Amino acid sequence: MSEVFQYIDRDTFIHRLNPLTKIVFCGAVILAGILCNDPPVLLFLLALPLAGLLISGMSRDVVQQAKMLSLVFAFLMLLTMLTVRSGEAYAFNGITLFTYDGLALGIIISLRLAAMFFAFMLLVNTTRPSDLVNTLVSRLYFPVDYALMLMITLRFIPTLQIEARKIRDAQAARGFNARGIKNISKSIRPTITPLLSNSIGRAGSLGHIIELRGYHSGSKIKFTVIPLRGIDFVLIGMMLAGLAAYTIHALNFI
Repeated sequence: MSEVFQYIDRDTFIHRLNPLTKIVFCGAVILAGILCNDPPVLLFLLALPLAGLLISGMSRDVVQQAKMLSLVFAFLMLLTMLTVRSGEAYAFNGITLFTYDGLALGIIISLRLAAMFFAFMLLVNTTRPSDLVNTLVSRLYFPVDYALMLMITLRFIPTLQIEARKIRDAQAARGFNARGIKNISKSIRPTITPLLSNSIGRAGSLGHIIELRGYHSGSKIKFTVIPLRGIDFVLIGMMLAGLAAYTIHALNFI
């Protein structure tokens, strides 16, 4: 299974786009998803990053992440159906199982999170970390410290996933079966403990490396400005215009 939020080096149309174009796209999907409560529109927002990932040749990665997210969304659906009691009720033998409002809210939340997740996945999986940091600092005037923290965080996510897989493989090699609810509950402690220990060790080593390289020495760091092409201007203009139009439309209904 591929790692979450790990850059995949390929030569596709999406990979060749300027990082700023993909940042604007990710921000537009997130903002529109927050404003939107209409499932058809949320489905459209979800289809956009999915189409981009398919164009980038990441259909297998999409399927793998969708399997993982399906458990999260199933839990969210169940939670909202059990807690939201307003609206038309659906009962069985006189016992209210769920309501229409709870079901609708669960669908909206699931679609919203899915659109945001895959939009961010499209940004990170098709953009080199160095290009992403360069664009954040040089184009969007992000503070260097925050840009560095973002890059380190993105790099730690696949690293933790790899470490967890190694721990599970080591447990399997020693004859431990992690299948089933009972065995999974038993494997949490022997998995989390070395995972946290290794993470703390990596964070400490990284901090020492940053200090040794004189990060806070006061010298200015030069960042490369990646030029925008014609297609980038067209796509950014279309996204900003669409987002502005939908924002005005959504605010009129509040």
